[in-house]
Amino acid sequence: MRHLPTIFALVLLSPFAAAEEDEIRFNPPHQGSYLGIRINEVRNGLRVDEVLAGGAAERTGIEKDDIIVRVGDWRFNQGVTLIEHLKKLKPDPTIVQVLREGSELDLRAELDPLMVRDAKEINSIISRNRLFKEGLSEMAADGQTLEDRLTKAVRENTNREGTYEEMNRIIGKFRISHTAILTPWVSENLFGEGDHFHLGAFFQKLESNNQQRYFIRSMMHGSPARDSGLLIGDEIISVNGTKFSESPRKTIAGYEAHREIYTTQVNRNETITVGFRRTKNGPAQTVKMTADRSLSGPDSVRKSIRIIPIEKGNSIGYIHLWNFMTRETASILRNALNKELRKSKALTIDLRGRGGKVMVINMIAKTLKNEKRPVALLIDREARSAKEMLAHRLQGMSHVTLVGEKSAGAVLPAVFFDLPGGAKLMIPNQRGDSEILPFMKNQKLEGRGAIPDVKVLFDLPFRAGTDPILNEAVEVLKRQLSGDLLRI
Repeated sequence: MRHLPTIFALVLLSPFAAAEEDEIRFNPPHQGSYLGIRINEVRNGLRVDEVLAGGAAERTGIEKDDIIVRVGDWRFNQGVTLIEHLKKLKPDPTIVQVLREGSELDLRAELDPLMVRDAKEINSIISRNRLFKEGLSEMAADGQTLEDRLTKAVRENTNREGTYEEMNRIIGKFRISHTAILTPWVSENLFGEGDHFHLGAFFQKLESNNQQRYFIRSMMHGSPARDSGLLIGDEIISVNGTKFSESPRKTIAGYEAHREIYTTQVNRNETITVGFRRTKNGPAQTVKMTADRSLSGPDSVRKSIRIIPIEKGNSIGYIHLWNFMTRETASILRNALNKELRKSKALTIDLRGRGGKVMVINMIAKTLKNEKRPVALLIDREARSAKEMLAHRLQGMSHVTLVGEKSAGAVLPAVFFDLPGGAKLMIPNQRGDSEILPFMKNQKLEGRGAIPDVKVLFDLPFRAGTDPILNEAVEVLKRQLSGDLLRI
């Protein structure tokens, strides 16, 4: 009988342990090992043609021309390649047996995590880009090269997401826009072609009094997050009962490290519970939501369209251009101006958020340039890339007013590289902004941003859904419609 309390306690704890294990699948420990060699198969094993500097093989004492015959329980010529074996092997101390000058040697190897390959590939790509030349020299002068810093990040972080986050901080030191590692989940679920299943909410990390807190910065229209009743400015405090800052589901959403925006990993049709706080000292609340629909930028644009009534039966049309990634966004805008928003006396075009492609900006710029009604373009400090380029391009036209905050100043065209571990590296084209300067009236926006005509401070925490930038835009348009502010 005296053993019953212990057995009972184990039964009680087991569901929690299972739940925690289930969450960890989104941030697993390092999987796979890396030796740091180049090899060729020969008759009696794998000949080492090159030992890469700083890798596990070099630290172990493996030498060029050694013949590898065993790594842990792997044996040469037994049906499984060494590469396949290393992909499944934990980066723990392992015996590597080699043939050297007719003798067998057992060497104790401290294997690197397989993600060291990502670190080396990131270093290689960045080192070839002239925009990073000065920053690379400064890093080396400080005593650690970029590759040293990245491989150290892999070795010192035991889990995948923590490693990507630390590597993002390292490349963020360059302070060059469009420089970020897109984690495997983000790469698959937020970028590229195909259906994208996620919650449609993005959280900004803010720090004060040595405390990190996360607030909803943006939500896609028609997304599970928005439909659940969450509001811009809500503090996200937990996911499935785990503090958000410690949740395995937390992942950086692709912005540069100095503009840390996160999202929540979730599987298709999965339901999760999100804990949030709406007011500074208010109670914690929870809401359930399910990733039960594919989300896209064009769909978000369509679902954002609405009419804002003003006095005397008039109205102002509103549309949020979520991104400029496809021509479809330009078509949706044109159709909305001619249909749903046709009778509106003025327009608010929300440009807050990420960017897109120059081809699409040109189409949208032409449409808005020919608009006869007063137009307020909404920007904030997170409006970036193509969004701020469009705002700057249209600024100064008699019917256009920029309302909000100075934009991000992040306009360098980006290119993407696949990394070995499933992530992507986003860095700017090394030609910089030279190709897009004509569109920006030959004025550099990188590091400067678009400057609003009417400045409005958007203080994010605990907004409870209120939108001072939109509210001010409506007031500006109302005054313009009355004839007070029209710039003719």
